[in-house]
Amino acid sequence: MNYPESIFVKCSCGGCSVLEFTFDEETKEFNIAVWVNHPGVKPLSKKERIRWCEHVMKTGDPWADHTIVTKKDARRIANFITKYIKPKKYGKSKEYFVD
Repeated sequence: MNYPESIFVKCSCGGCSVLEFTFDEETKEFNIAVWVNHPGVKPLSKKERIRWCEHVMKTGDPWADHTIVTKKDARRIANFITKYIKPKKYGKSKEYFVD
């Protein structure tokens, strides 16, 4: 089985989440997964715990609100994405497309 190439980017706030970027050659789509380690650096209030529980009970999945990336990691993400896209061949537009 051939696994797609991927990169992982850890949240710079201390590792509360990790982003995984992959490109599916078959569908020509980028997949971005957010892996959540914990809800933050502070203990959750009772109200927040209930909110998280309600969300998980309704959807089955916890969520991540945001991930902070450094300039170095942003460059890694940009390099990964641009590796799979090419500039349009015609016109003055700076738009890109995926083969």
